Amino acid sequence: MNKQRPSTSPVALVFTALLLFAHGAASQGTGCHRDECTLLTDCPKLLDLLKNPTLDSIGELQAATCFINKRQPWVCCPAPVTEPPKVIKESLLPPNCGLVGDVRVVGGEDAPIDAYPWKAVLGYRIGGLPEIHFECGGSVINERYIMTAAHCVNANILNERELELAVIRLGEWDLSTEMDCTNTSNGSRFCAPPVQDFDFEEVIEHPSYDNRTLFSDDIALIRLSKPINFLTSAGFIQPVCLPPADLSLSAEARSQGAIVAGWGVTEKGIQSDRLQHLILPFVENKECNERYRGNLVAEQICMGGEAGKDSRRGDSGGPLIMKAGSEREVSMQIGIVSYGPTSCGQKGFPGVYTSVSHYRSWVEETLRP
Repeated sequence: MNKQRPSTSPVALVFTALLLFAHGAASQGTGCHRDECTLLTDCPKLLDLLKNPTLDSIGELQAATCFINKRQPWVCCPAPVTEPPKVIKESLLPPNCGLVGDVRVVGGEDAPIDAYPWKAVLGYRIGGLPEIHFECGGSVINERYIMTAAHCVNANILNERELELAVIRLGEWDLSTEMDCTNTSNGSRFCAPPVQDFDFEEVIEHPSYDNRTLFSDDIALIRLSKPINFLTSAGFIQPVCLPPADLSLSAEARSQGAIVAGWGVTEKGIQSDRLQHLILPFVENKECNERYRGNLVAEQICMGGEAGKDSRRGDSGGPLIMKAGSEREVSMQIGIVSYGPTSCGQKGFPGVYTSVSHYRSWVEETLRP
């Protein structure tokens, strides 16, 4: 038991005013054994009730009073409330990501067969007909999720065009062939493993999609109906790395540009059967915003603007890639193809991309095992 000590003078008068009420409440029982009671002045939580006394706070003090000894209230002091430790959700993004050999891009050209193993292509049925049309792209971010643009999966947009998302295809290179094969540098024939087609279990578009400005928050996740079997893909299906939430690209990194790849409409106006890739230059957002009459938000970035060089229809939702790491040994997705001018590849009119780093937290919070 604590030794009794006198009350401090500032609260002594308040104690005296409460003694009769407290004494009457002492017989009600506090839940404390007598030896467990302590001086009111040693109980900060109850002592605070006297700073701005009300009928309710006085009642609470009375209920906690054990007894009064020499005009000093002894109370059943409540144990301090401790907040449970915050549970930090383990990241479901894989640590081994973006691993691929050195891919050199000269211009808009066929990509090497094994260049972009995280590339997904989304197939749709039109008007309920059985034929599959590949209209959008995406990227593998873990064994259950594909990241794409929200406008590729938005129900209102799909209904308006009578589109139905039917398949998510991974490991694709040439849309016109069942087996993707190419000639190697030594003249031999090399064929990739078969593509893997998936149904989807859930589509999650960003809750603020298209609310602030045209195609703002244009990002969505597709949960596949079953896990991807990376082992059977022999390296032709892999996850891409996502940038940190606080990504800030140096001037040197920005000078390298970024890579966009897809099967979109080419300069000849037809869809390419083989995956194409292209390096695009960065465009400062201030300059880009002037082109789009102030309709951009901070979560959008601009690329391109050179004549004949842009992402095209059919590339929507696909990844914009940069090399990262000390030796640029991994590929990091910094953007998602969102929209651009009606006529692609116009000089002075860059394409608009969703900035992935701004949505890193949303992605991690949305993923589930």
